[in-house]
Amino acid sequence: MNRIFTSNGSFRSTLFRCAGGFLGGLIILCVSGTGAQARETMPQQERPPQADEIRELKIGFFSDALQLTPEQSQRFWPVYNEYWSARRELGRKRHAAHRAIREGRDAERQFEIVLGVMDAERKLMADYMAKFRQILPADKAVRVFVTDEDFKNFLIRKVTRKAPPETRK
Repeated sequence: MNRIFTSNGSFRSTLFRCAGGFLGGLIILCVSGTGAQARETMPQQERPPQADEIRELKIGFFSDALQLTPEQSQRFWPVYNEYWSARRELGRKRHAAHRAIREGRDAERQFEIVLGVMDAERKLMADYMAKFRQILPADKAVRVFVTDEDFKNFLIRKVTRKAPPETRK
């Protein structure tokens, strides 16, 4: 986590500038994808105002954690955004199945759907690990999914630190 705050302060200044806009919509964006994905799929009037700020934070976070060169960054982001788009679609299917399970609808069918989504998620990660490995050195490619998790946890910590005490558990 120490590498996030670079010596030139570029990521830190972005972090502090954007920190105030985190609360509204952050958890939704964090769980369902990045601000970049929200930006691509939502019309301008429906996009949370924090989407662009979170997108900037994610770019800075990943660039710093993975130490992406400008050339690597140029090749990485289109592939990563493609991965997130596919991941979001699988997440929608999983959430729909979970909703059906909560409502008690056709348990056997939902069981099949959930297992299918889990298989698809595993395959998606394996496919994109190979794609990331084609454009990044092994030491960076292997850290993409870890950095994803680290960024999600980073956003959650920011929200829980800013949340009023009565809303924290």
